[in-house]
Amino acid sequence: MRIKELDAFRGIAAVAVMIYHYTTRYDACYSSAVTPFGLKYGWLGVPFFFILSGFVITLTIERCKSPKEFLAKRILRLYPTYWICIIITLASIYLLGMQEWSRDFDKPLIDIIMNFTMFHRYLNFDNIDGAYWSLLPELLFYILMAVLFWIKKHKDIVVYNSVLIALATIHYFLPLPIIGKSLAIHYILLFMIGIHFYYMYYGQQRWYQHVFILINLVVGVFLYQIAQPNNEILFLLISFSIIVLMFYLFVFKKLKIFGNSKLLVFLGTISYALYLIHQTIGYGIMYYLDDWISNRSLSVIITSGVAIFLASGITFYIEPVFRPLLKKVLKIK
Repeated sequence: MRIKELDAFRGIAAVAVMIYHYTTRYDACYSSAVTPFGLKYGWLGVPFFFILSGFVITLTIERCKSPKEFLAKRILRLYPTYWICIIITLASIYLLGMQEWSRDFDKPLIDIIMNFTMFHRYLNFDNIDGAYWSLLPELLFYILMAVLFWIKKHKDIVVYNSVLIALATIHYFLPLPIIGKSLAIHYILLFMIGIHFYYMYYGQQRWYQHVFILINLVVGVFLYQIAQPNNEILFLLISFSIIVLMFYLFVFKKLKIFGNSKLLVFLGTISYALYLIHQTIGYGIMYYLDDWISNRSLSVIITSGVAIFLASGITFYIEPVFRPLLKKVLKIK
């Protein structure tokens, strides 16, 4: 059973990231013009996704009988849509000739091949699409949870969250590459916040959960600032606190209006495909629209419509064709 408020959250986060890329980011990287409106802080949709993933992955684990089933379901959820988006993105790059106007889109063949693994950044290969960077922290989090599931410690959140906070604190003062790379330590505490909210949502509320959420938030902000050094600690602390507040309102059933919005729920349903497909293809479309349309706002609206159209087609028509094939290979009932 899907939780509609979470779908709405996904929709908000995905659209925020998309508008950020089509305005603030595109203007800074590929255009001399400036969009009349922008969403400078739309990138906050990504940490929003990380907290949300902590909640959803815990929900998934509770419904699985083994780590193998958990990983198989995650592969089934992530890879078909991801591979489809890579292929469409590559085709668009070459059809639009994007490699001719920016080296950002001219990747070596080995990088292209390795992108299909989703672990390419772990092996230091470039992303085909800039949005793919957030997939590695997600995957490392899944592996961590699968290991905890395997050793039957996945419900001992007080223990493993305490260990992660300790490692994160050590890493902040004494950076250890193996910790940063193997645990995605800059982001892992945001996933932990989501796990605490999961248990709170399902009636397992304890006083110490609020303490852990606060510690995860503060330590997580300091680590996030290392990964995103252009942002001030105070700004990150305030903005991340607002995100956490939204989850508190959700947990205490104060955001049902979000779940009642058919538009937000629809955008949440296509959010994974939208996140993966929008950036590079959108830049290509906007680059050509700049020569045809003087109204940049209209260009953003058209490009957003194309991205939503593509994401809908992938989610509802293309991915369902390939999903049963992979499901059979993974032996998922």
